[in-house]
Amino acid sequence: MKRKHAAALLLTLGMAVSGNGMVVFAAEPGVETPALETQQEVGTAEKNETAAETGEAAVTAKSVGTDTAAVEEDEAAVSRIVSFTDYTGMRVTYDANISQQYVYEVEDGILKAVRWKTSDATEGETSEKVAFEGNIELRQPEEGEKYESIAPDVFGGNERITYVKLPAGVAIIAEEGFKGCTALESVYLPSTVKEIGAGAFESCTDMTQISLPKSVTVIGDNAFKGDAKLQTVQIREAADGELPAIGAHAFEGCRSLQQITFPQAETEEKH
Repeated sequence: MKRKHAAALLLTLGMAVSGNGMVVFAAEPGVETPALETQQEVGTAEKNETAAETGEAAVTAKSVGTDTAAVEEDEAAVSRIVSFTDYTGMRVTYDANISQQYVYEVEDGILKAVRWKTSDATEGETSEKVAFEGNIELRQPEEGEKYESIAPDVFGGNERITYVKLPAGVAIIAEEGFKGCTALESVYLPSTVKEIGAGAFESCTDMTQISLPKSVTVIGDNAFKGDAKLQTVQIREAADGELPAIGAHAFEGCRSLQQITFPQAETEEKH
C-alpha cells in the first residue's frame, strides 16, 4: 500500500497516526484456510464460499425429532450446525438447515422479503415473514431471479439479529440496510460486494468488527455512524493503491475504533 494512500484514508476518516497507536495499519500476509473438520452438505456454492473465504468450518448433524424414519424423510427436521471463523476472527455458529426453509421474494434484483415455506401441498404459496434473530445465513433462491441487494425493511431496525452471512451475488449493501440493528456484532460480506450504501450500518451499536472485501469501492455517507463499539475495520486483499471512496461522516461516533487493517502491501513510494 502506498503511504500516500494510507494517509489519505486517515484524513478522510478524520484521524491521524499518533504515538499511542490509536489507529494501526497492520500489514496482513493473508488468511490461511484450515481444512474442514467435517464436510458440510449445504450446497456446493455455499460450501466453497465457506471453505475458501471464511476459514475453518465444522458441521455437526443431529436429529431433533423422536421418529428416526420421519427425520430421514424430512430434512427440515434435522439440525445441521455450522461453525466457522470469519476473516475478523469471530467464531460464528448457526443451523444451516434453517435457510433451506426460506422463500426469497425478489423483485428487480432486490430481496424484498423472506418468508417461511408452507408445510401444505400448495406449491408456491408462502406464509408469514421470517422473524430473524440470532445468527442468520441467507442464500440465493434455488430457482428464479437472484438478488444483488436487500431492501432496508428486511433487516433494518431488527434488534435481535447478532450476525448475518450474506451469499455470493450480493453486490450492494443498501442504504440503511442494517440501520438500527442494535444487537448486530458483525456481517459476513462476500467477495461480490462493491458498495456499502449510505447509513448501511448506522447505529449498529453492538458491532465490534467488520471485514470488507477488495471489491468494495464505495463506503457511503454515515455508513458506520454511531457504531460506538466498532474496534476493527479490515480491508482485505486490496490491490496496491486502490482504496474505497469514503463518504462524509462514515465513521463518525466510532469512538472505539482502534485499528484499520490492510493486507500485505508495499511500504516504499514508487517512482
